Amino acid sequence: MTHLIGMSATDAIDRLSDWQTALRAEIKAPGTVTLYADGVTRYLRWCAERDQLPMSRAALNLWIAGLLDAGAAPGTARIRQLAVRRFAAWLTAGGEIPADPFPGVKAPRVEPPLVEPLTDDELRALVKTCTVPEGSTAAVETLHHRRDEAIIRLMFETAIRSGEVVDLQLDDLDLLGRLITIRRGKGGRGRIVPIGQATTEALLAYLGEREEHPLAGTADLWLGSRGKRFGREGLARSPRRRAKRAGVHGFRPHRLRHTAAHRWLAAGGSESGLMAIAGWTRTDMLVRYTRARASERAAAEARRLDLGAL
Repeated sequence: MTHLIGMSATDAIDRLSDWQTALRAEIKAPGTVTLYADGVTRYLRWCAERDQLPMSRAALNLWIAGLLDAGAAPGTARIRQLAVRRFAAWLTAGGEIPADPFPGVKAPRVEPPLVEPLTDDELRALVKTCTVPEGSTAAVETLHHRRDEAIIRLMFETAIRSGEVVDLQLDDLDLLGRLITIRRGKGGRGRIVPIGQATTEALLAYLGEREEHPLAGTADLWLGSRGKRFGREGLARSPRRRAKRAGVHGFRPHRLRHTAAHRWLAAGGSESGLMAIAGWTRTDMLVRYTRARASERAAAEARRLDLGAL
């Protein structure tokens, strides 16, 4: 057993690969594994450069303070600190250090940003950029238009996460029943999400173009250019380009999740129903994603209830 104070950064770095394997065995999402590994790697390299012992509260606090002083966002510092703490807990559970060195260490305070949902006009403008030009014979261009419209509609209707969108397989679609199965959401939890007529039609139009793709026989739902699949980088780039073309400012794909949550509640949907389709198990996530227009929805509901009338 390595002594708590004596574990060097080099010793800890040697254990990183096994820890990542353990995270995958816990069915952590690939993005989570990458994010955690990146945070711990940065910390251990910092410790090695400064001859700091990593399993030390003083070292961890010094590193986090340095990140914040250098201008890192509190959310970034919080995630990286959490990664180090999870790594230390794993080392402790495996008996490689005698006790967790970070109990009671407080995470940087983070005020979740207020994310405004997109308006209906902005959503229409986004979808309009996906219209196939009249007379177009370019198969690749048509595929991109159909694919992006299906993705945009799916995201603003169902509050599906970006990673869940990318991971969808053909077998996850039940377009006859208008259902999509998300086999592994955050925390390894799956769920079934209903979709409406417009999203169903957009998916059917995309599937018709997909049949001509070189990778049409593969399991992945989304396909890209030049015989490639459509991954996380594609999802980050393509809708942004359409937002720029549509004149939608401050866009990122995750904003569609906020938009879906707002539209659900604004249309009279229940909070429990929204939590079910969005894959949330905690009400604080519900509040976080819907607080931007909470007063507006409350005012509309109050007018509808008209409780002052006797």
